[in-house]
Formats: sequence, C-alpha cells, structure tokens
Amino acid sequence: MDQPNDADLARLLDAHVRDAAGQEAVVTAIEPREDGPQAWVQLADGMRVLVPVQLFAAEEKGAGYRLPFRFDGEGGRVVIPVFAEDVHVDKRTIDTGGLRISKHVTEEERVIDEALFRDALDVQRVRVDRIVSEDDAPRARQEGDTYIVPVLEEVLVVQKQLLLKEEVRITRRREEVHAPQRVSLRSEHVSVERADDKPAPQSSR
Repeated sequence: MDQPNDADLARLLDAHVRDAAGQEAVVTAIEPREDGPQAWVQLADGMRVLVPVQLFAAEEKGAGYRLPFRFDGEGGRVVIPVFAEDVHVDKRTIDTGGLRISKHVTEEERVIDEALFRDALDVQRVRVDRIVSEDDAPRARQEGDTYIVPVLEEVLVVQKQLLLKEEVRITRRREEVHAPQRVSLRSEHVSVERADDKPAPQSSR
C-alpha cells in the first residue's frame, strides 16, 4: 500500500490480515508516526505486532490484506523475509535496415607515352673508282653495325679490268621515338545504399 490516504487507513482498521504462512490476524488500531502510519496487528494468541502500513497488500478476492512475512508464535517472533532485486540483462537482434551494394563500369581515356625503339637504315654511297682484278673483287661484308655491299661494273679499256666504282655502306642505328596513343581503361566503382533507398557515398577502386 503506497502512500495510503485516510480512506485506505479507514478500510484497513479492523480488517483481516494473513501472513506469508496463511496465519490470520486482525488490525486493531492505526498509529500515526513521523516515518508513516503504523498498524497494530493482533494475532490469534493475543500477541500484538506493529507493522508499517506500506507492507499491507490488498487481497485479489475479498476485503482482507496480506503481509509479505510470517508470524512465529514461539517466543513472539516475527519472521520477515529480506528480498533483493536482481537485474537480468538480455539482448536481441533488431533489423535496422540493410545495405544495397552495386557496381558499375566507367571508361576514361588516358594518353600513354612509352619509349619505343625501331631500326632505321642509313644508306651512304662512297665513291671508290679503283680497278680491281676478278680475283681481288671485294665481297659484301659486315663491319660493326655497317653492312658494306660493293658495286662492280665493267669498263672498256685496252684490256678489260674490274673497276670498283663505289661501295654502299648500310649502317643500322637505333633511335628512340614516341608514339602517343589514346586508349580506354575501365575501372569499377562500388556504391553502397541502405535498404530504404537512401544513397550512400561512393567508393572506387
């Protein structure tokens, strides 16, 4: 009985009371005090006990009250159980929404400028004009990176002789050239959205 008023105290007077063991008693008087009203409860053996009014709980059926302790008739003792509240903590999973992940492919153009190597031939004609015999006629030869091809021709003289007219010197050299080309590169972007279709920031890789 929390914060009883005058009507509650009037109903409590002369009311029948049962303790936790089912033993019956009667409220004989109400005594006001600074810490709250107290009720005098008289047991069947004539013993009287002063009980705080806040401990009385109304019965679900009938006009009586019950107390959360039991009276022990031996030696006039009152047995009052001491209760303590305990907290039980539990947890459960709540669906707060999901994520929708999608990816798409984008294309972009980049200029790639890589060094490329190619072979080029320099042709140089060297004038010789030297008479050579058939046995001494020079043959094509390789000197380093230069390939020399002799050019022979017959000339009419008092006697027929071979004239080394010229030599063609072919030199291979390597040069670096740049041939920029435009290519398309693809990259994937991932967008994350909540299940309620609210867009989330995009990330790319």
